[in-house]
Amino acid sequence: MREHTYTAPIKWMRGKGRITLQFGCCYNYAKGQNGILPGIMRNVQVDPMPPLLKDMIRRLVSWQILPKTCVPDSCIINIYDEGDCIPPHIDHNDFLRPFCTVSFLSDARILFGRNLKVLGPGEFLGSTAISLPRGSVLVLSGNGADEAKHCVPAVRSRRISITFRKMDPEKLPYQHRPDPDFNFI
Repeated sequence: MREHTYTAPIKWMRGKGRITLQFGCCYNYAKGQNGILPGIMRNVQVDPMPPLLKDMIRRLVSWQILPKTCVPDSCIINIYDEGDCIPPHIDHNDFLRPFCTVSFLSDARILFGRNLKVLGPGEFLGSTAISLPRGSVLVLSGNGADEAKHCVPAVRSRRISITFRKMDPEKLPYQHRPDPDFNFI
């Protein structure tokens, strides 16, 4: 794997440190100490989408879960251990809408709200909670993707989520080449 495809967990506090795998593009989540802003890192390469993930994308499009006009060209896999979470955020506009997340191994919850409160490590309060059963697909677009923050509180057991997104054509990594396997549309 290329250097930035896999990110090892940094367990600096409870609720932090999930393993991430990024395919298609490398995404920076927060402003770094080096001044790099959040968004697609255009100078960084990660591995291309593996065949299994391409098959998942084909199915999501053929089942009309995602539109043919927004076929994902990137994804992030989050591997959570018990107690890991995703803090409140709005997915960056470097990615088009809609995007979707598929849940595996265990059930979880996702919270939504304009103002999500951090109660403690991995503990959040929001105006709306939605169950994410094992095997479910959550599609985000409109206000749910652009206005409301969302977060996943500390999980109770090991969980994997795969989020599929399409990069804004204006924000593609410099070395990006369209994947010929997605010419099925």
